[in-house]
Amino acid sequence: MKQVKGTADFYNKTAADWAEKGYDGGPGVPCLLDFIKEYEPGSRFLDLCCGAGYETQRIHACGYEVVGIDFSEESLRIAREKNPAITFYNDNLLNDYSYIGKVDGIIIIAGLVHIETENLRTAFLQMHSVLNENGRLFITVRDGVGKIPERSVTTIDGEDYDRNFIAHTLNELIKESDGLFTFEQEVGFDGTVWRNYIFKCR
Repeated sequence: MKQVKGTADFYNKTAADWAEKGYDGGPGVPCLLDFIKEYEPGSRFLDLCCGAGYETQRIHACGYEVVGIDFSEESLRIAREKNPAITFYNDNLLNDYSYIGKVDGIIIIAGLVHIETENLRTAFLQMHSVLNENGRLFITVRDGVGKIPERSVTTIDGEDYDRNFIAHTLNELIKESDGLFTFEQEVGFDGTVWRNYIFKCR
């Protein structure tokens, strides 16, 4: 039986492609910078599932302290090469990463698309553990329910990958974060299936 590689393998394989797109000078997620600029100078952020670090770089360029976490070693190699002044950690968002210290805000763009619904609670618990009082989350998810096979399974250079691409509804996020976070608002809706939500630490 042919081996199917997983999510981290997929991003190790495609890291250079994501970096090329992310560092092309485009706006990234436009409403992200609006969220960031609501914070006082000197605030500290975590870019969770930071990939090759292009959004991390944009946050740092605004004058804030920021650290990144990702589980793709190749993505982090690129991130560190392009951003020597930023600290990046190789870890999984479901693990305990409280060793990074406290942060004022967390950005997680598309990171939850690889998390099964039954594991969302663990993801929120880990985020809550590093946020300062009244800290906030900026979350970008693919709206919908369950795994999307056509976005999950692909073949690259003769090798099969399943990156486990999962859509989530706002109701799922609210339910799984209950007692930890309060939903504040949706921002930057552009009519697509991608949604940006802001949650506040309780």
